[in-house]
Amino acid sequence: MDFIAGADEAGRGPVVGPLIISLASCSRDNERKLNSICKKDSKKLTPKQRIETFERLKGIVNFYYKEITAQDLNLKMESMSLNDIEAYEIAQLIKGLKGSADVMIDLPDRYSWVFRKRMEKFGINKYEAEHKADENYPIVAAASVFAKILRDARVEEIKKKVGFDIGSGYPSDPRTRETLKDRKKMEMLKGEIRLKWKTLENIKQRKLFE
Repeated sequence: MDFIAGADEAGRGPVVGPLIISLASCSRDNERKLNSICKKDSKKLTPKQRIETFERLKGIVNFYYKEITAQDLNLKMESMSLNDIEAYEIAQLIKGLKGSADVMIDLPDRYSWVFRKRMEKFGINKYEAEHKADENYPIVAAASVFAKILRDARVEEIKKKVGFDIGSGYPSDPRTRETLKDRKKMEMLKGEIRLKWKTLENIKQRKLFE
């Protein structure tokens, strides 16, 4: 069966929590319905709207994903860049597809030729990649919706586990920044913090001069 597929991620930028790589696939027969459901960029949807969109998509779209925990990222980034990690995981998801698919990827690298070299290294040559693909291609928007829902769920699980609000996990979130300045909370979040992030070092350095 001829179908389309789209890849995106949620959680490249946070200091806390996992990175989710998502791949969505849809039969050409259902493409018109997909287009009617995914009209907005997923970042412009509220969490409730994302869940409602996902519920409508489940009947026509198949979702695949790879969750990379903060602990896994800490280990992988000893020898790989974040962009290499993302390209590798996207490549593995694409390899898992059965049948002929036209694949569109939300471009993680600044330059397409750099990303192409990464994908070739991991054995993938047939695909397209563009910046802001989640805004322009409904199948990529579908992948984005799923990735964001899953990451949000994981962050909520972390909050319940540690017993305090860590915010969104993004460095721009004041609650997250305050959490990272608290030694006791940092200890409780062990395994959930990305130690390789420059933002974390910046926060530590700033604290020394406060």
